[in-house]
Amino acid sequence: MKNDGIHETKRKLKKSQKLTKLGQIIYITCANFMNNNLWESASSCSFGFIFSFIPLSLIIIALLTGLIKLSPDIYQWVLKIVDEIRPVYDITPFLSNLMNNNAIHWVDILLGFWVIWMARKMFLSIMQAMTKIFRSVSERKTIINQLFIFILEFLIVILIAFTIISAFIFNQILDHSFLLENFSDIIPFFITRNSHNLLSVGMYIIIFISSSCIFKLSSGTHPKLSWCLIYAALSTFSFYIFSLFINKFMNLTNYNVIYGTVSTLVILMMKVYFFFVIFLFFAQMIYVTQYFDILLKSQIYLLPTEEEEGLINNLRRIMFLNPSALKTNDNTLYFKAGDLIYAKGEASNCVYYLRSGKITEKCGESIISYTPGSFFGDTQCLLNQPRTGNAIADTEVKLIVFSAEEFKELIRRSPVAATKAVAKISEDSFTQA
Repeated sequence: MKNDGIHETKRKLKKSQKLTKLGQIIYITCANFMNNNLWESASSCSFGFIFSFIPLSLIIIALLTGLIKLSPDIYQWVLKIVDEIRPVYDITPFLSNLMNNNAIHWVDILLGFWVIWMARKMFLSIMQAMTKIFRSVSERKTIINQLFIFILEFLIVILIAFTIISAFIFNQILDHSFLLENFSDIIPFFITRNSHNLLSVGMYIIIFISSSCIFKLSSGTHPKLSWCLIYAALSTFSFYIFSLFINKFMNLTNYNVIYGTVSTLVILMMKVYFFFVIFLFFAQMIYVTQYFDILLKSQIYLLPTEEEEGLINNLRRIMFLNPSALKTNDNTLYFKAGDLIYAKGEASNCVYYLRSGKITEKCGESIISYTPGSFFGDTQCLLNQPRTGNAIADTEVKLIVFSAEEFKELIRRSPVAATKAVAKISEDSFTQA
C-alpha cells in the first residue's frame, strides 16, 4: 500500500478538541519546563537581577540628571521614589553627588562602564535560560547574544526613564490643573495627586514590552509576533495577580520584625524569582506552541502501553491517545476487519499510528499484536527496508499515517524518541535472529 503524498490539509478542530489541544500544550510545557530545569534558571535570573538592580538604578538616575537639575520639583519627586528602595540600597548619596558635580572625571567614565557591565548580569542569565529552552532548534553566536543584551538593556533604561518622566509630568498636571478634578471620583486609580499608580502601570507596560521583545528576538526561532504578544500579556497579567496576592495576604510587619531592614529585599527577591518562573514558563509555552506538531508526535510515539500503570501514564494516555490536532483529510485511514494494511515486501515509505482497533502483523512464525496508541512499521522505515510481514486489521481500525520524512524529522528532533527507536531496532533484530 502506497502513501507517497501526505498533505497537511488539517481539519478544523471542534471546541472540545481545542480544549484538548490546550491541555496538551500545557502538559508538554510543564514537562519541558521540568526537563529543562527552569526552576534553577529562574533562580539564576533572580540572582542576576539583584546584581543588576542597583547598576540599572544608577544608570537611570544618571540619565535623568540633566532633567533633574532643571527643576527642584523633579529632584524632590525622584527622592520619594528613591525612599521606596532605600531598604534595598540607598542611592541618595550617589544622587546628591551627581547633582553637585558639574564636571566629568575619567573615574566617572570608568565607573559608568563598570555599571553597564554589572547590569548585564540579569540579561545574560535570561539569554542562557532562553538558549536552554530553544537549544534544539537554535544555535546563536555569542557575539549576537552580547549585542542583543546591550540593545535590550539600553531600551529598558530608556523606557524606565521615559516612564518616570511621564509619571512626573502627569502628577504636575494634576497639581496645577483643575480640568481633571471632576474625573478624580470616576477614575481615582489614576487621577490621584502625587500617586504612584501611573508609575506602577508604566512599569507593567515596560514588563510587557520587554517580555514581548525577548520572546520574539532572543529565541532565534522567529515565533509569530501574535504569540509573543499574547504570552507576554499572560505573563505580565499573571505576575500582576501574584503581586496583588502577596501585597494583600502577606503581613509585611511580621517580616520586618524577623528580618529587620532587609525584609524589603527578601520580599523583592521572592517577587523577582516568581516573576522569572512565570516568564520562563510562558517562554517555554511559546516553544511548545511553535513546534507543537513535532512535540505531539513525540508524545504519541513515547506513549505508555496499557500494561504500564501509574497516574502519570494513565493521564498521558488520556491526553494523547487521540491526537486530533495531527489529523488531516489525507493522513487518516480507516480499515475494516480482515483488511490488509500492508504486505510483506512492500516499500516502507510511511509509519502508522493506531488510534483505535487492533492489528496483527505476521512476520514468519512470529506474531505481533498492536493496540491503540501503538506505532508500527517504524523500524523498516528508519532502516529503508521493505516490510517484513503482513499487517492485517483484526477489527475496524483508524490509523494516522506519517510519511518517512515526517517520522525521521521526529527522530532527529527528539533524543528520547531516537533512543526508543534504536532500542526497538535492536529488539526486532534480536527477535528475528
